[in-house]
Amino acid sequence: MKRVFLGAVSLMVLGALAPAGAADLAARPYTKAPMVAPAPLPTWTGFYIGLQGGGGWGRSDETFFNAPNGFGFAGTQRYDINGGFAGGVIGYNWQVDNIVFGLEGDYHWADINGRSGVITAGLGDSYFTKLRGFGDIKGRLGWAAGPALFFVSGGAAVGDLQHRYDNPAFSTIQNDWRWGWTIGAGAEYMFAPNWSAKVEYNYLDFGKSTLQYNNPLVASNRSEWSDTVHTVKAGISYHFGGPGVSRY
Repeated sequence: MKRVFLGAVSLMVLGALAPAGAADLAARPYTKAPMVAPAPLPTWTGFYIGLQGGGGWGRSDETFFNAPNGFGFAGTQRYDINGGFAGGVIGYNWQVDNIVFGLEGDYHWADINGRSGVITAGLGDSYFTKLRGFGDIKGRLGWAAGPALFFVSGGAAVGDLQHRYDNPAFSTIQNDWRWGWTIGAGAEYMFAPNWSAKVEYNYLDFGKSTLQYNNPLVASNRSEWSDTVHTVKAGISYHFGGPGVSRY
């Protein structure tokens, strides 16, 4: 009987102590998941260098001065030029919030040319224009939307122009560097850290070029050309300004 009594008392004591022991246990600590930093947004600030190329088309307007070659001679004419080009670009961008502005210079080796044949007094006269190279120094102003940049540009342009006149009696050729102006627009996309690809349209006006004929009979004869070109180019550039900046 005593053993039964002692067993019952022991169970009662253990039952009383069990809740208190559970209450004395420390609560399981809560560990917050580590914060993951967002991917850095591209920054356009810094130097860049790249390669680019494309196609061009335009117009060469020729005006003849002084004595005509014969009856029915047309003193003015207009003919098309077209072809391709390839070259390089270097520049620097500054970015403030979403506004990007910068300076850029480029140069291209080109073969953009055209020819016009006219008949004068029964003889075939041939006029020829070739843009052998061109470049520009221009400013850019753009709007950055994440990795994309939309921009307009404008500035000074220079062209290496060749004009030639041929007929059965003589020929005259003139190579001339002409300064003019350019305006354009385009879009660029940062497809990888430090790397971007772009497409761009430009209009270039190289002003007037003069060709003095070496005709021994009429030494004062000359022609003037006004040359304008449209270009569309694609390019790829490497940026030295860093992969990007984090924004929270």
